[in-house]
This record gives sequence, C-alpha cells and structure tokens, in this order.
Amino acid sequence: MKKILIAFIFSLTSFCIFSQTTVIYNAKGKVVGGSHIKTTPGKSMELVDSLTKNYYVLDSTHIYITAFDRTGKKIWKTDPYKDSHMEEYRTNRPIIVNFKFDSDNWCSGKTKVIWINYNNTQAGYLDLKTGKFSFCGQD
Repeated sequence: MKKILIAFIFSLTSFCIFSQTTVIYNAKGKVVGGSHIKTTPGKSMELVDSLTKNYYVLDSTHIYITAFDRTGKKIWKTDPYKDSHMEEYRTNRPIIVNFKFDSDNWCSGKTKVIWINYNNTQAGYLDLKTGKFSFCGQD
C-alpha cells in the first residue's frame, strides 16, 4: 500500500510540474520555443467544419488564415495579429503555433470558434463567419 501511495504522489507531482507552460527565449530575448507550441511554420494546415463543409487554411508562414466555402470560394482572409492591432509582446512578429476548432471556451462564450495561440503566448479566437479575432489574453 505504501508503494502505491508513493507512486501516486510521484505521478501527481510530475504532472503538476510538467503541465506548466514553458517559454524558451534566445539570447536576444525573443521567444523561440516552449510547451505551448503545437505546430511550426513550413507547412500549411487545414481545418474542415463537418457541418458546413467550410474549410480554414493556416498558411505555411503561420501568419494568415483564409476561410473557404464548400465550393472553394474565399469567404475571408485575416492576419489576426495585425488586423486586431495587438501590441508587441515578447517578439516583434509572432506566429501561430496552435490552430484548432474549439467550442464552449471560457473566453468566447460561442459554440464553435477557431482558437489560436501565438509563439509569444498571446491567444484568442476567430469568429467562423467573419474572421474577426478576439484577444483573450497572454501568459
């Protein structure tokens, strides 16, 4: 029983330690890595809405997001960072490192949005119909 309790405490402690967000900086103070980074530039990414069949493309530079309807007609295109006039934080030009559908999140109160995180730890969501970015915070 004692071994099980020790193993449980060790597992719980490890989980708490390793679940923290880690941000890695280079010598000039720029964000170059961290636990919040899920994707890196080089390849475009695509999300497909199973209900509307609209699809959302994050370009290979991880800066622009473009929405298309099921026929391939462009609905909107945005650079969320510039279009929302976000202030510089930790890096001159942040890139998107997490791009996913999210629903019922604490910030949007909407049923379905695109959640994005930047490499500088700023985050927010895009409205699927308009592409309007709403800033939710930074670490």
